[in-house]
Amino acid sequence: MSKWPFLAAMLILIVASGLFSGSEAALFSLKERDRKRIGRNGASGRVVTHLLSQPDRLLAAILFWNLLINMTYFTLVAIVSADLSRPGVFTLVCLLTIIFFSEMLPKSFAVMTPARIALSVGVPMTIAVGIVSPILPFVKWANEAAGRLLWPSFEPEPEIELTDIERAIELGTDDATLLRRERLALRSLVMMAEIQADEMMRPRSKLMIVSPPLETSLLGEGSPPGGYLMVADPEDTSGQTILGSIAVRLLRPQQIDDLPSAVEQVLHVPWSAKIAQVYDQLDEQGISVAVVVNEFGEVVGALTVDDILRGVLASTDQLDAAEDQIKRLGGNHFRMPGSTSLRALAKTLGIDLPEERTATVGGHIQRHNERVPRAGDVAPLAEFELVVTEEDEDGIWIEAWLGPESERPSS
Repeated sequence: MSKWPFLAAMLILIVASGLFSGSEAALFSLKERDRKRIGRNGASGRVVTHLLSQPDRLLAAILFWNLLINMTYFTLVAIVSADLSRPGVFTLVCLLTIIFFSEMLPKSFAVMTPARIALSVGVPMTIAVGIVSPILPFVKWANEAAGRLLWPSFEPEPEIELTDIERAIELGTDDATLLRRERLALRSLVMMAEIQADEMMRPRSKLMIVSPPLETSLLGEGSPPGGYLMVADPEDTSGQTILGSIAVRLLRPQQIDDLPSAVEQVLHVPWSAKIAQVYDQLDEQGISVAVVVNEFGEVVGALTVDDILRGVLASTDQLDAAEDQIKRLGGNHFRMPGSTSLRALAKTLGIDLPEERTATVGGHIQRHNERVPRAGDVAPLAEFELVVTEEDEDGIWIEAWLGPESERPSS
């Protein structure tokens, strides 16, 4: 019975050690985007952001407390085991207990839900850091002194330059396909400054938009188109106001049963915004989805970080797919579906894009005639004329001729 106070103290130390170990794993496994998102979660989020702003100080404090706790724990183990008949067995059991319950279990749990754990331990870690702050400079000095003693000539390697990477690629491969892909990626990066959001966005008709309450049954049997679920304003019955998004394909198993906690803010951008600008804003705010609106403020589609990166890193076949939709029927006579990119058609015809333009050829005809395109509608495009020649279940088919209508080939 005299040993129970020591055993109770050991139990408390195991819990304390697990708290610091789990906190370390949670705080330092947060990605940059998670940190930005946590910073918007009120006072607790600001506490975590402040802690992570000085990572060396935070890590030194956590390691100090863990070392102090473990030394105290094993001191108590030695005291208790001194009067036991089998002290070696007791010591081994205590060692395995602290390894499992203070290291393995809390760190595994913390890595699974780092954001939630980080918000929970922000205040305790701030207090712990504050208590040991007076001795942290000494700890830092001792660490630097040990490093200089063990590695006196150790120096960090210089950062690699972009020109070094290019030179290494040129010398390291003669693969024409690889070089072609590099040129393609560079071309795509340049085009990001020219392509508008409405050209790369996923149309509203292909988005999965839901209103609260958010339940697991909304996911159905698979991931929504593009991997994102759009959350509409519950007070807007038309579904035109999208307030958030859920990255379904990135959800952890435990998050599927709690969809409201996975809702992320969205960025609203005009249809004419450049892709490069949209990507910069998404990256700066640490969010994944931009909702594209037209000049009337209506939602016309959505653009995700995945869509942008896929567009930059797409293969040649993917980038040229829009141009492959355009079929030359002879001379300056072309045929294409209404969903064909207007940019791809302008490139094929060798003309400049109009200042007030839409994403698709069908949209261009609709804007010109101010109605949904139908057979017989005509619209000019530079020196070409676009004519809707056919309608079917898949949409409309459009033909382009050079010159006035009298010069069109007879059908």
